[in-house]
Amino acid sequence: GKPAVGGPWSLIDLDGNLVTNKSFEGKWTLLYFGFARCPDICPSEMVKVGKVMDTLKKEHPELHKNIQPIFVSIDPARDSLKALRDYSTDFHPSYVFLTGAPQQVQAMAKKFRVYMSKADETEDGDYLVDHSIVIYFHDETGDVADCFTQSMRPSDVVEKVILST
Repeated sequence: GKPAVGGPWSLIDLDGNLVTNKSFEGKWTLLYFGFARCPDICPSEMVKVGKVMDTLKKEHPELHKNIQPIFVSIDPARDSLKALRDYSTDFHPSYVFLTGAPQQVQAMAKKFRVYMSKADETEDGDYLVDHSIVIYFHDETGDVADCFTQSMRPSDVVEKVILST
């Protein structure tokens, strides 16, 4: 049987449009939960997905067209649409960035069993968010096909994507 991960969700994109799990039916998705002020892990995982997309575009262009990377902010208090828009310019252009009200984000994270915990604030009010570092790979019906961990190289992810599709 399949792990009980995922399920229906709704958030908003950078233009303020409602986006749901149904928005991506027919596409395979690479879903990552993170936050814009993450100093190192989120950026490196996002860059990894960008490399995967570039490799697929070069070596498997038809497959590439059918894959959508998605970033979901787990820090909606600070990741405004403007903050995410600014953040998005550092990453692969194919990414869709999503956020929502704290309860929407928490509900989605819970469905994906994402661990997230706000660390102690510094004196200036800054803080980090500890979170699971997993890229969820969904098939075109929205079911989780695979999960990619931080230790996997872009080439490992490409190989698993090709085998899954």
